[in-house]
Amino acid sequence: MTTAARALFLALAVVVTACGVPVGQAGAGPALSISVSGDHFVNQDGQTVVLRGINTSGSEFACVKEGTIFDGSEQASAGSISAMRSWGFNAVRVQLNESCWLGIQRVAPAVSGQAYRSAIELYVHALVEAGMYVIVDLHWSSKGGGRAAKGQEPMPDERYAPELWRSVATAFKSDPAVLFDLFNEPYPNRNSGTAAAWQCELEGTAGGACRGIPYQTAGMQQLVDVVRAAQSTNVILVGGPQYAQNLSGWAQYEPHDPAHQLAASVHIYWGTPTHPDVTECSASSCWSSVLAPLATQVPVVVGEFGEFDCGDSLYPPFLTFADHHGISYLGWAWFVGSCSSFPSMIANYAGTPTAFGAGYRAHLSALGG
Repeated sequence: MTTAARALFLALAVVVTACGVPVGQAGAGPALSISVSGDHFVNQDGQTVVLRGINTSGSEFACVKEGTIFDGSEQASAGSISAMRSWGFNAVRVQLNESCWLGIQRVAPAVSGQAYRSAIELYVHALVEAGMYVIVDLHWSSKGGGRAAKGQEPMPDERYAPELWRSVATAFKSDPAVLFDLFNEPYPNRNSGTAAAWQCELEGTAGGACRGIPYQTAGMQQLVDVVRAAQSTNVILVGGPQYAQNLSGWAQYEPHDPAHQLAASVHIYWGTPTHPDVTECSASSCWSSVLAPLATQVPVVVGEFGEFDCGDSLYPPFLTFADHHGISYLGWAWFVGSCSSFPSMIANYAGTPTAFGAGYRAHLSALGG
């Protein structure tokens, strides 16, 4: 363990102790776990679970742009995790950078490879010890060449993405509170929702439908197979095309999972009161025609939701709809930045909400979170 990782471990030990759970002890009851049972999630006691949480943006870009692993020293601090719990979150989505996790493509060793993996693993375990499920997400990937991942690509690369998921699955296969989101926001075939785009996403370059992508791609089926070959039975999230905004073909193009532990992921954002619909499923007509029927077949997780006007008037009706249909959701993002262009839910890592985040905290409070 590097000096930086050891320091992070000590900081995270303070986190979980402050939450009443010493490091390495999950309490008197069974360890936290989540699995798919029909169209919903269940916990270690067989009780239905709906994920209501937050994204922690930073670990997908800081290692290649800022020379750190998280968004500064406070994001993974005791106070930050305690603040997450105070909002009522039971889930956190943590973003990965492919190059940094694997320690490739000339990313600085101090923030990549073993140093990066140790920091992420310690953070994930601390979040679980604090009572929250964790979704580990491949957010930024490369094209499989010599350049590090510094943004979103339309599909995972065949050269490194399978290697990443083999490593991630091995790291977390003994922790049933951790879920895997295979690829943040696919947008193959020129960001279309065509049958060819769905086929590309499922089979990758080998399927012959990935037009216009200048590198070999890995399909979702290949990545599911890699995870299961690592003897991992963790829940796997699979999004649709068009930046994970389209779930209309999910049931038809669902990967085969021998463990039967798949969930559908979708991202939904709203614009402004005058132009509210900015993603494929912003409108209530999509909620009722696509999401509600799918949620009777498989767990549906809104991996990201947000509003781009620094307000909280557009997304609350969807949260009410999601609660009614047992749909999980995680807001974007637990990150100190712009509440409009990013958008950020907090003004600081003590958990002070922005105007955008205030509605979410109030919604969770009303649910008793």
